[in-house]
Amino acid sequence: MDNLTLWLLFIAAGLGTFLVRLSFIQLHGSTEALIQRSKKILMLLPPAILAALCVPALVFTRPATEYQIAPSQLVAAAVTIFIAKYSRSVFWPVVGGMLCFWLVQYIIH
Repeated sequence: MDNLTLWLLFIAAGLGTFLVRLSFIQLHGSTEALIQRSKKILMLLPPAILAALCVPALVFTRPATEYQIAPSQLVAAAVTIFIAKYSRSVFWPVVGGMLCFWLVQYIIH
């Protein structure tokens, strides 16, 4: 696959996803009405994203025969959950958890 074909594929995929999202907004008439109706669902989005980012890193770091979680991962996960409880952002729990993980790794080793 040459570069031009690859770029055209990326542009087509991006345009397709944009049009799908735009169609839902246009079908409902306005973004405000859509947001008001789906506010409860939108509130669940940050914890779902955080779980999707953190859980595989905790569970699937070892071969399938071993289900051991490193202590540094447990501490970082607890700090991430604590920060996520008081933060409305996905960014700060991930950053805080990674900093805690690196700090604990540095202290242990």
